[in-house]
Amino acid sequence: SICQKAQGLADDLGCLVIAPDTFRGTSTSFIPKAIWLALTTPQERVNDDLDAVLDHYCTTATASTAATTAGKNKVAIMGFCYGGGKAIRYTTQRRPDAATVVWYGNPVTNVDELKSLQAPVCGIFGRDDVQFPMSLLDKFQTALNEAQIDNVVRIYDGVGHAFWTGMDQIERGDEPQTSAYLQCTDFLKQFFG
Repeated sequence: SICQKAQGLADDLGCLVIAPDTFRGTSTSFIPKAIWLALTTPQERVNDDLDAVLDHYCTTATASTAATTAGKNKVAIMGFCYGGGKAIRYTTQRRPDAATVVWYGNPVTNVDELKSLQAPVCGIFGRDDVQFPMSLLDKFQTALNEAQIDNVVRIYDGVGHAFWTGMDQIERGDEPQTSAYLQCTDFLKQFFG
């Protein structure tokens, strides 16, 4: 689950990890409704929600917590699938100083949009993902490079969409989930310094 992943990342990185509910309390296990939610949740509302979460954290964090977490107030935005696409759009539109981690989400391929970024991008995808074909991922990588954004984008062989399902895969050492997890945590550790 997202909450288990957030807790695992917090434990491994030694920082605060927040998993905001951008669907605002609506959930479903019915795939057509999940797709509908993902397609109809506007980016502007997600941006406003993420701004509110960060504003709340910044105003309520104690001085000692703020000084010791997330690399002295550095922020990273990460998302999975729907959330990965929302994450990179948030950082290009509202928070260009935040690092971005996209786990098999819809990438931004517009060079001008990516040029606004002031922090690195990590992309994690499965080669067999039918939602995001290699031609799109190649455009993403090319656009990041043309925009001169530090990035580490990796496409893992033998897996499709949503290949990391839970922390139990990391605990068992499943591959390529563990390699992707280490790519993500190494990227964030380097960013947070």
